[in-house]
Amino acid sequence: MKYDVVIVGGAMSGATLALALASLTQGRMHIAVIEKQPLQSPSPSGQKNGFDARHIALSAGSCRHFSHIQLPSQHSLWDYIQPITTPIKQIHISDKGHSGIVEFNASEFHLEQLGATIALNQVGQYLLNAIGRYANIDYFAPHSVQQIERCAEQVEITLDNHQKLSTKLVAGADGSRSAVASAVNISQEILHDYGQTAIIANVETQQPHHHRAFERFTAEGPIALLPIGDNLMSLVWCVRDPEPLLALDDKAFLNAVQRTFGWRLGKFTRCSRRFSYPLSLSRASQHIQERVALVGNAAQTLHPVAGQGFNLGIRDIMQLANMLSGAFIAEQDLGAYSVLQAYEQHRQQDQRQMIHFTDNLLSIFANNLLPLQIARNLGLMALAQSSWLRQVFAKPTLGWI
Repeated sequence: MKYDVVIVGGAMSGATLALALASLTQGRMHIAVIEKQPLQSPSPSGQKNGFDARHIALSAGSCRHFSHIQLPSQHSLWDYIQPITTPIKQIHISDKGHSGIVEFNASEFHLEQLGATIALNQVGQYLLNAIGRYANIDYFAPHSVQQIERCAEQVEITLDNHQKLSTKLVAGADGSRSAVASAVNISQEILHDYGQTAIIANVETQQPHHHRAFERFTAEGPIALLPIGDNLMSLVWCVRDPEPLLALDDKAFLNAVQRTFGWRLGKFTRCSRRFSYPLSLSRASQHIQERVALVGNAAQTLHPVAGQGFNLGIRDIMQLANMLSGAFIAEQDLGAYSVLQAYEQHRQQDQRQMIHFTDNLLSIFANNLLPLQIARNLGLMALAQSSWLRQVFAKPTLGWI
């Protein structure tokens, strides 16, 4: 079975890449998507998510990129998924134990919203439905890659059911433990082990969020709350030792969240199941090889502070899609190193800037030296007062790169 591009990883990143390529080539590029997880059961449009559903935050820039992906229905991908998103219209930033507070409002940037949150299980079903509208996209699930063999003119991929696919290019959109990267001997370099673990849960609050998101820095790490529904927030709490918190019953856990976050949303009344994962900054030693390209977390994995990891990955995806669609229309070899090198070169500055931005943010706020505490408190106050500083700070977080 021959394809122009085979995408390994069919979750949000891989599905978005497939849709972007199909849109930019008007359905002429033959694409395969390989996903190791089983297909989700179809759910009625508009069905409410379970309380345990995991969410991610989309920046304003990512929402704009989705608006540039046209579906066969003549609607954009953003038009399609917007009804299942929750807008973020204000972001509140504070430093626990200090007076500095900064608030960003959508109106000051002439935007309707600074971003949005979306449930991964629900958007996954919407993306699969969108892919199903394209006759030129084949979605293989649940299947894993057993072998990747490259020769001068193509790549041959063997699946777990012994089926073989051949392609000009394989795109790795399969996360930080990328099977594609491993198959071609690309290593993941740990640039910074933060010594933190993120605890993920959804919480119900006594007061409505009014479309506000919160980022509060503590001595152990940041705690973030994102709006996901009426009086519901998605919690990302970064701590040094998660085990005592994970062992607590729901009431005791909510009390711990309350002590750390405060009372800006009133009392926390309910929480979902909790998940956790260790945090580090990692980067693939190479993002391209002949006939191979990596995107999203397969290329780099960031700390969740400021919620930039997925949004950086979306910019990878859109850049690669633009490069490949141009090469496809010009009838060039999609896997040629010269085509892929242009993608890598265009992405390097943005990737470096965002890695430094998130890493420096953590270094500044995780340090308890008194001079640095004073400096960052003064910095937050200056940020609150200066429109120019706010624009400079907001530009990368909004995805205006």
